[in-house]
Amino acid sequence: MDMQKEFEGLAASPGIAFGHAWVFEAPSLEINHNPIESSQIEEQKQALHEAQKKVDSYLKEIYQSVLKKQGEEEAEIFEGHMELLWDEDLIEEVHSLIEDEKQSAEAAIFNYLNEVIDDMSSLEDAYMRERAAEFKDLQKNIILALNGKPFNVMGDVPEASILFAEDLTPTDTAQLDLGKVRGFVLEKGGATSHVAILARNLELPAVMGINKLFDYIENEQNVLIDGGEGRLVIEPSEKVVQAYKDKLNQQIEKKAYHDTLRKEKAMTTDNEHIALFSNIGSTEDTGLIDKFGSEGIGLFRSEFLFMESTRAPSEQAQYNAYRHVVQHLDGKPVILRLLDIGGDKPLSYMNFPKEENPFLGWRGIRIYKENYELFITQIRAALRASAHGDLRIMIPMIINVDELKWVKDEVEKQAESLKAEGIDVNSDMQVGVMIETPAAALIANQLAKVADFFSIGTNDLTQYTLAIDRGNTKISSLYDSLHPAVLHLMKMTCDAAQKHNIEVGLCGELGGDVSATPLLVGLGFDEISISGSLLPAVKAKILTLNKQECTHLVEQAITLDNADQVRKLMAK
Repeated sequence: MDMQKEFEGLAASPGIAFGHAWVFEAPSLEINHNPIESSQIEEQKQALHEAQKKVDSYLKEIYQSVLKKQGEEEAEIFEGHMELLWDEDLIEEVHSLIEDEKQSAEAAIFNYLNEVIDDMSSLEDAYMRERAAEFKDLQKNIILALNGKPFNVMGDVPEASILFAEDLTPTDTAQLDLGKVRGFVLEKGGATSHVAILARNLELPAVMGINKLFDYIENEQNVLIDGGEGRLVIEPSEKVVQAYKDKLNQQIEKKAYHDTLRKEKAMTTDNEHIALFSNIGSTEDTGLIDKFGSEGIGLFRSEFLFMESTRAPSEQAQYNAYRHVVQHLDGKPVILRLLDIGGDKPLSYMNFPKEENPFLGWRGIRIYKENYELFITQIRAALRASAHGDLRIMIPMIINVDELKWVKDEVEKQAESLKAEGIDVNSDMQVGVMIETPAAALIANQLAKVADFFSIGTNDLTQYTLAIDRGNTKISSLYDSLHPAVLHLMKMTCDAAQKHNIEVGLCGELGGDVSATPLLVGLGFDEISISGSLLPAVKAKILTLNKQECTHLVEQAITLDNADQVRKLMAK
C-alpha cells in the first residue's frame, strides 16, 4: 500500500478537493534556430501573420466561452491577450529580427518574447512579475500555430481529476473541463498570477510552488488538496480524508453565511461603519467588486498599463482604462495610485540608473519631475476619467509636504487647461497621500493639513520601519505588520487624519488578515481595502466587534515588546 506523503506549497485558490492525479504535459514547441535565406524573409513574415490570425480566432473563442461561463471581467484577460498579439512594437521587433538577423518566424517570436519575459520575471512587484505568464502564453500559442499544432492541449481529462503540471497558462486554465477537473497543483506560479486569479474566480482549489513535484506524483494516485492552506496530500489515510471532509463541510457553512452578508455594510456592534474596499491590479479585476460586495476600490495599481508595452501608454489609452473602472463602479470611490515605478520595477523605455538599493532609490514621486511628460499624461487621463464618477488619486513614496503641494498644484493647472479645451473634469478630484514611509507617518499632522485623504500602505511601511526586505527569505520571518513600532506609526497617522477631519484608509496585505481586524477597527480606519476573496471574512469579523473595546486593545498592543506578543493578545 502507498504511504501517505504531505507537501506544503503556496495557497493559490481556496477550497478542498479529492480526486485522482492526472499529470499534464505541455506540448513541445518546434523552433528552427538555423538562419534563413534572404529569399525566405517575406514568406516568414507572412507565416507569422497567418499564425497571428489563427491565434486571434482561438482567443476570440476562449473569450466567448469564458464570457458565457464566468462573465465579462474574467473574459477581459483574453481581450488583453488579443491586444498583445497585435501590438505594434511586437510586430516591428519580430519583423526586424526576421529581416536583419535572418531568424525564422518561430525563432524571432521566441527570442523577442523571451526578452520581455525575462525583464518582467526579474521585477520585485509580485503582481507585475506574474504577468510574465501572459507573454509566455502568447509565445506558446503563436509558435503552436506556426508549427501547425492544435491549441487545445488538455486532451481527455479523466473524471474526478486533480491536475498536476509544471505550469498552466491562462488559456490552458480557461479550457479546463470543470465537470472533470476538481482542482490543480503546479510546480511553478504564484498567488497573484492570472492562473491563480482565474482559479479563484472559478472557485477551483489550487496549490502552487511545490518543487520537484514530479519526483513524487504518478497518474491515478489518490490525492487531496487544500488550496486555502497550500497543502497537497498524496495517498491520504482514511482518517485524514475524514478530517478534511469535516473541514470542507465547515467551509461550506461559513461560505453560505458570508454570502448572506454580501449586501450588508460592515458595522461594529456599537454602530460604527468601516467601508470595505478592494485592491485591484488591472481593469480585469473589477469583478471582485460585484462578487464580494465591496464598497469601492482602495488601491487601483496603474503600473499594469505602463509595463505591458515597450512605450508609455497614451493619454487616451489611460483615460479609457480609468474610465472603464470608474463607470463600472457607478459612483463608488476609486483610488488610483499614480505610477509607482522604480529601480525594483523599471520600465524598458525609461532610463533607470543601476541602483545599489532600489527600494531606497529613485521611485514613486521621485521620478515625476524628471519624467514630467509621463506624469502630466497620467494626471490629464485621471482628470478626464474623474468626470465619470468618484475617481481620486494618491501619491506613492511621499516624505514631505512640498511634494504633495507640487502634485496638487499640477493637478489644478491641468484641470484648468482641460476645461479651457472644453473637456469635462471634476475640478475637486481628491488628491491623497500613500503613507508608506516612516517619514510620512511622523509628519502626518503636517500632511493632513494639505492632503484630501490618507491611505496606509502597510507592506512598505512595515518594510521601511523594520528595515526588512520582505522578499529576503532569510529574514522574512521577522517581517510582521503587527510589530508595535508599525502600530505606533499607524496610530499617529490615524490620529492626525481624525484631528484634521480627513478620511484614512489602509491598502496593504494587513487588511485581509482577520487576526488584525480588531486592531484596525480600534485604530479608527474609515476604510480598509482588501485583496481578492478575503473581504467577506473581514466583514463577518467586524460585525462581531465593539469599536470602543477595540480602541482599548490598541492602547495595550502598542505597549507590548514585539509582534508575537501582539498576536497572542489578539488570539485572546
